[in-house]
Amino acid sequence: MSTVNSGGNSSAQLRKRGDKEQSSTTATTTSTTKTTVTTKQDSDKEPLPLSVLLLVFVLSISIIFVLFFKFPSLSEHHKSLIRFPRNFQDVKTLGDVFSQYTDDNYFIVITTFGFIYIFLQAFSIPGSVFLSFLSGGLFGIWVGFPLVCFVATIGATLSYLISYYICRNIVKTLFPQKLQLFSEQVSKQRNNLFNYIIFLRITPFLPNWFINLASPLLDVPISTFSIGTFIGIMPATFLAVKAGLSIQEIQKPSDIFDLKSILTMALLAILSILPTLDPVKKRLDKLLNIKNV
Repeated sequence: MSTVNSGGNSSAQLRKRGDKEQSSTTATTTSTTKTTVTTKQDSDKEPLPLSVLLLVFVLSISIIFVLFFKFPSLSEHHKSLIRFPRNFQDVKTLGDVFSQYTDDNYFIVITTFGFIYIFLQAFSIPGSVFLSFLSGGLFGIWVGFPLVCFVATIGATLSYLISYYICRNIVKTLFPQKLQLFSEQVSKQRNNLFNYIIFLRITPFLPNWFINLASPLLDVPISTFSIGTFIGIMPATFLAVKAGLSIQEIQKPSDIFDLKSILTMALLAILSILPTLDPVKKRLDKLLNIKNV
């Protein structure tokens, strides 16, 4: 009987020891998990206060005023014609006014134009598309086209940074559903983000301002975002700047984006997204493997 009791006691002790070890392991795992989560949360720094955004905005407005003070003296008639462009007629009027000053004051005109374009893009203010048309009439296709691509990319990148460092909580609050849908698409294209950003810039599926604000929240690398943006905006920018060469003849958007232009942009969009499709990827991988053999 004593032997049986001894064996039973030993088994009970072993079970207790095993339960303690399992409990200890579980506690350690839980502790590690909590530590990991806490560490991740701690590493996610709080956004900068909105006062920083206000300061940057006011500073930008101040620079624009300084640039305008550097402008040559405008006649009272020309001053009365200057307003922020909201339609094609405003663009035509501004083109007529500034074209009379561009030749003799080229540097200040192009600097002011570039800074205003960046300002509008950075703060997601509508109207930059009209400046694209204006650039064609003021600077021509060979200067206007690369200039607009460059300043538009800088402005979009600044918008990306503003969203990440200052406004990310605001963006999440204002656009939860759009962010969720965009997040799902970005996750699907995680290995092809460069082509996907180009595709989004060419197509009108998502507004550019939303792409700028949402991309940093979805871990789109800033280099991928900026270079993809620069390439993706080229087709529409070229059409807009080219149209600016004959801005006086434009009456409505269809005068610029005709059927031929739309089909061309659709083809470019298809080509940009084509390498991300599974059948095409498999085919390309197969061809690359054959070459490497």
